[in-house]
Amino acid sequence: MKKVMIALLCVAAFASGADAKRVKPDFSVVDVPEEGGVRFEKITDDADCVNSEWLVSKGGKLLGIKNSSVIDWWVNPQIAVSPDGTKIAYINWKNKAANVMVKAATKGGASTQRTFRTGVTDFTWSPDGKTICFTEFRGGHYGVYLVDASQGAVVRQISTGSDNDFAGQITPDGKHIYFHRGEGYSQYSIWSYDRDKNLFSNYSRGMTPCLIPGNPDVIYCARYTDRKESEIWRVNLKTGVEEIILSQPGRSFTTPVLSPNKQWLLVTGTSIAEKGKKMNTDIFAIRVDGTQFTQLTYHPGNDLSAVWAPNGREIFFVSQRGSVDGVYNVWKMDFKL
Repeated sequence: MKKVMIALLCVAAFASGADAKRVKPDFSVVDVPEEGGVRFEKITDDADCVNSEWLVSKGGKLLGIKNSSVIDWWVNPQIAVSPDGTKIAYINWKNKAANVMVKAATKGGASTQRTFRTGVTDFTWSPDGKTICFTEFRGGHYGVYLVDASQGAVVRQISTGSDNDFAGQITPDGKHIYFHRGEGYSQYSIWSYDRDKNLFSNYSRGMTPCLIPGNPDVIYCARYTDRKESEIWRVNLKTGVEEIILSQPGRSFTTPVLSPNKQWLLVTGTSIAEKGKKMNTDIFAIRVDGTQFTQLTYHPGNDLSAVWAPNGREIFFVSQRGSVDGVYNVWKMDFKL
């Protein structure tokens, strides 16, 4: 499973300063001086076994490039917060199986397993809080599935045939599911599924669609350039108007997530830690008009897959910080911009 996933959906992000001298990062610290004044809280523990099997690779190993200037990461959503903000869900990797687990959105407490599969690779929570939409690698392909968010184990399959579909997002009215379909390396397009009419529709290039509540015709998404770098775009599916929100030569940005007040986007992107000049992934924010681009995390470990708390004042994300061995956990931080 791991080899196929790497070939389909890892981002090649070419960061600057690749030839700088490197030292082993100190993952054990919780924050660094650049993050001064920000409160960080660890939500999961190492015993929760937050998935790390295919999240990030250094040196282009996942892509076979073997270039020290390359960092690859899995762009699809890895965590989700319930609409009422009381629960956090993450992907657990244990006994060679990956599944969605749900626990209280505060530190400590038991986790409840919500999928009983073998190869869950990403997921989102429906706006009404009733359904988890997840991707699973099964039968040699990736497909989108639905399961109840609170009880039972009955799964409904959305994807059919031999297509590879990822990152399903259920619309606020529950009538459609948006996702992206892989059509070869770095070739992805946005699709939707009409749950009432059982109809699939194709729109434009892009991956990890981000929906806008109250505006069903417009989405945010990530797109590859011809240099295999990734940018953030806004696409009007009705008029065909496409606008670039975030792009920087030599860097990649993925997985846009819209804030509850619809003013900000969270993204995962490449950066180089000041200490040791080591490449890693960090969390960034940018206004939806493309202004006030701000780096939020600076830890030498990898921070990625950020999502908003419903109050818009906190962010949950996956990180290696606070672990001597660089183990991934779910963390929460303040958002003060």
